[in-house]
Amino acid sequence: MISAGEIYALINDMAPFETAMGFDNVGILIGSAEKRTDKVLLALDASAQVIREAERTGAGIIVTHHPVIFDPLRSLDDNSIPYLAARAGITVISAHTNLDTARGGVNDMLAQLIGVEPEEYIDHECALLGRVEEKPDCREFAERIKSRLELCGLRYSDSGKRVSRVLVACGAGGGNIELARSLKADALVTGEIKHNFIVYANSYNIAVFDLGHFGSEKHIIPILCGLLEKSFPDTEFIRAQADTDGMRYL
Repeated sequence: MISAGEIYALINDMAPFETAMGFDNVGILIGSAEKRTDKVLLALDASAQVIREAERTGAGIIVTHHPVIFDPLRSLDDNSIPYLAARAGITVISAHTNLDTARGGVNDMLAQLIGVEPEEYIDHECALLGRVEEKPDCREFAERIKSRLELCGLRYSDSGKRVSRVLVACGAGGGNIELARSLKADALVTGEIKHNFIVYANSYNIAVFDLGHFGSEKHIIPILCGLLEKSFPDTEFIRAQADTDGMRYL
């Protein structure tokens, strides 16, 4: 059996929890370091469905990317996710922006999968700057991203230029357009972007590739599973089947 403390220590070696952004909430957020189990569930989100899957499969610990508790709790009703986890005796460990910026973490994973070679890490903005050697046009790059990340779809804008210098900012990284401009990037690859930032990007001829928050980060879960399996071969680490964003595409 493995303890939550042992899992915490391994993740901390790869992505120190102290490097998380100031607004973030990471670590063992429900339960204690002493919790032991022989089965661990991994997911981007500790949704109600994921918690029920943990109960059904006998997983005593859930490791998530997004914090199971983010904003301060002012109430705790019996349908809330923290309540469901605590009632089931499930410990939850969350590694968020510390995992985004870690070498081998979410941004690194995303860049590698879409063929962006990292050149500079901008950790305070949870982003990295890299280069695409093949210099595809925007449509070609969008098709590559969709295929390699196994996405149902994505939004992109076509600057009319070839894509060479790319800022990668997983998750809700769409606010980094000014950073992309200052770094002379041709494109921003992210998981979420607001309309006003798209308008700003268009005005400076910066292509935008909006993958969806879930789509930009989902591939870190099997990587984290593999890391844990290698270190703790006697424990079963399972990617949660219920871990989806629930979206459909027409």
